[in-house]
Amino acid sequence: MAFSLNDMPDEIDDMRYGVLDYSNVNNVDYHFVPMVFMESFNAPAAVLSIGGKQIQMPLDWSIILGDAELGEPEIVPLMTVNDRGFSAFVFNPITGFRPKFEPLELINVYTEVKWYFPKLKLGHILAVPLKDGVDPPCAYFIKEIQKVPEVLSLHLMV
Repeated sequence: MAFSLNDMPDEIDDMRYGVLDYSNVNNVDYHFVPMVFMESFNAPAAVLSIGGKQIQMPLDWSIILGDAELGEPEIVPLMTVNDRGFSAFVFNPITGFRPKFEPLELINVYTEVKWYFPKLKLGHILAVPLKDGVDPPCAYFIKEIQKVPEVLSLHLMV
């Protein structure tokens, strides 16, 4: 079940978040990492529409983009996605069989938003549910792109 980090339940026995672990390019896999530490920071926000669902992400992060018929997915900064006709890589690592590439649109930018995120390791790409509840589609975002290639191998990701 997916929860908004702004509206977390008071008690959950085993809280985990999803990542695409690219810390070892020879062993790429999806993991659900225990939520141990949260970091809080202020940063500009990008309001995105991905497949018609709106989410907010820090503007200085990057997203995995791709096309169902062309090439491999690649990591692109959110600051560069405005009106470019990109499609976001969307995949549910629990129930997904094949990734989708949903239309991505930058709707708005806010100058200062308070953020709460799990503390990510280098090479972890965060799975962000596009809706709350059971079986949500997920888009993938990363803050620090060291140790992660700009172009990703799709066969390693599914």
